[in-house]
Amino acid sequence: MINKNFKIVISAFAMFLCLGVFAQRQGGPLRDGQGNRDGGQRGGQQQREKPDASRILAMLDTNDDDKISKEEASKAKRGKLSDNFDIIDVNDDGFLVLEELETFFEKGKSKKVSPEKIIKKADKNDDGLLSEEELSSKRNRHILKNFKAIDTDMNSQISLEELKVFLSESKRRKPQSRN
Repeated sequence: MINKNFKIVISAFAMFLCLGVFAQRQGGPLRDGQGNRDGGQRGGQQQREKPDASRILAMLDTNDDDKISKEEASKAKRGKLSDNFDIIDVNDDGFLVLEELETFFEKGKSKKVSPEKIIKKADKNDDGLLSEEELSSKRNRHILKNFKAIDTDMNSQISLEELKVFLSESKRRKPQSRN
């Protein structure tokens, strides 16, 4: 009888111990100072703040020249600043300054990129025209998808004028807000 009771007590103890271990939260802050779990976040979801351009500039500008080079951008631990470097660098000087970062973070990736810049970045053979092969990168997917519509003279290449027409028309067609 004692042996049976001992087994029951040990089994119950082990079960409560396991429940206690599995009920514990993995990592992160347990309380936020106001008695709330999840650091004050509802539903355990983290809220993403808009990046602060001046903070990013201060963190990544390792040589204190008030601009971020491609090399400095590639060392960023979070975000994809180096992936978007050419888009953010509006004046094509090879550096990101505070104004360019602010513009990018205000408007996001949807900010206007000039047709000249698109051709300059994608035109691998420097003929001033874009072929489907040159547009095969991820960045130019929207142009490649509409290649036949853009190529109005049907010569299998997109000229600067054709690209300007397409981008101005697509800008007019784009809805101002989505619900």
